[in-house]
This record gives sequence, C-alpha cells and structure tokens, in this order.
Amino acid sequence: MTTSTQRKLTTILCADVVGYSRLMGQDEEGTLAQLKKARTLFTTNIADYSGRVINFTGDAVIAEFGSVVQAVQFAAFIQESIHKESQETKDPEALFFRIGLNLGDVIIEGNDIFGDGVNVAARLEALAPTGGVCLSGTVYDHVKGKLNNKFTYLGQKEVKNIESTIDVYVLEVAGAAKPNKIPDPKIDRVHRSSSTEDKDRLEEEKIRRYVRRQAAFYRRTFFTGALIIFLLMINLITNPSYFWFIWPAMPLLFILSLDAMRVFGKGHWAENWEEKHVNRMKTQKGLHRSHSSSKD
Repeated sequence: MTTSTQRKLTTILCADVVGYSRLMGQDEEGTLAQLKKARTLFTTNIADYSGRVINFTGDAVIAEFGSVVQAVQFAAFIQESIHKESQETKDPEALFFRIGLNLGDVIIEGNDIFGDGVNVAARLEALAPTGGVCLSGTVYDHVKGKLNNKFTYLGQKEVKNIESTIDVYVLEVAGAAKPNKIPDPKIDRVHRSSSTEDKDRLEEEKIRRYVRRQAAFYRRTFFTGALIIFLLMINLITNPSYFWFIWPAMPLLFILSLDAMRVFGKGHWAENWEEKHVNRMKTQKGLHRSHSSSKD
C-alpha cells in the first residue's frame, strides 16, 4: 500500500553550537552538561512560541513553528537567555549558538521534516554570527513591521546545494557578535575585474603621458639642433675665422640639458615629481590643520 507524500509550509529553525568540537576536546563533561542545559532551555520554552523540537543531533537543533513571528521571537529569546547566563556566570567556555531561520515547504516523514526548506535554514545558520540569528528573505517579509527588533541586510547570497540565491538578514539580539560582510562571489569578481581594469587604464595613461613628454623633448631637440646648424652656416658664410655661433648655441644647449633632466632625470626632475609635491603639500596642510585644532 502506498501513501502520498505529505507536505506543509512551516518555519524551520536550525541551531548549532559554535566551536563545539574544540570545547569537547577541552572539557567533555563540562561541555556536555552545558549542552544538556541548553537543550532544556529549548524544550521547556518552545511550546510557548507555537513550536516543537524536531530532533537533537549532537550539538545541532532542528525545530519548526506554525508562526513566523513567534519563530523569530523564540530565536531571539534563546540567544538573549544564553547571553544573559554567560554574563552572570562569567564562564569563558560558555556555549553559544548560531541560529538560522527559513520559511519553506517541507516533506513530512513521521515526526521528521525534509527538503530544501530545511537545507536553507541550515545554510543560514552557518552564516549567522556567534550568538546571532540569520533569517531568509521570506522570513523577513513576514515579520517586518511586526517586531521591535532591528535587522541588517547582508544581500543576496549563493549557498551550497541551493540553486537560487537567498536574501540574508541578521536579527540584532543582545550579545551577538557583529555580522561580517559575507562576500558575494559574483560581486567580488566584478569588483576585482573593475579594479584591475582601472589600474591598467591609469597605468596606460601614465605611460602615454610620459611618451608624449619624451616625444615633445625629441621635437625640441630637433628644432634646437636645426637652429644651431643654421647659425653655424651663417657663421661660416659671414666670418669663417671666428666661431661666434657658439655664444647663442650655449644657452640653447643648456636649456635643452635641463629639459632632458626633467624628462629622463631622477629626484626633483623625475616624472612623478609634481604628484609627490602635491601629496607633500596636502600632508603639510593636514598637519597644520591638526595643530590648529589641537590649540583650539
């Protein structure tokens, strides 16, 4: 006899202890005692929020709720309660959870649930900060404007084994670590590509500017040489016994040598001297302003 697959729309909560393996390696009995205490916190309070625990697997918890709003309220209650207790006990090895929440369609098998809805909640849990709660866009759409809690939008994220991207939000709860900006692979690739293109473009402009400066120098050299040769020809025609052309030629050659130092030289005459000088003046202005404000 075959039975049809049962499905339902529900709010799934996935929770996991942060650094559980490390804690067990340091103190198995103490960590297990704290885990049992945390499980009791879940089981004794979840019914008040119209939810039920599906299962405990190791340090993980899977639960479901009939109300999206109450699921978020329960997640905040758990994290704030654990944070409050850790503040009171001052235990450096206290357990902290990450929690993920998703609203999705699931398959019912006895008392268990399966499907992408559960998988998404598990991926969101992995993105949550220590002591914090991550929720999907579907959850946020149902709770926005109904709770006093604040939410931080982390953008659309690609998660493992899920085809479409997910809108990710972080619920602000007391004691939670600040959420890290989760890198978006597509955005990062575009950003790196744009950054590389900008650098290449700026480098090409710099090279072209330097080549133009060299080309201008070569034109000035040709003009100066032609002028000196012209003066020499006049000198030889008018007075071949006295080379008077060297007197106007010397300042022209001196100016040309200075020009060559500016184009090809180092230090004060280097190609980027102007840029360095501008930056130096900006720094001096900034120091001057800081001294003035300190006097005030």
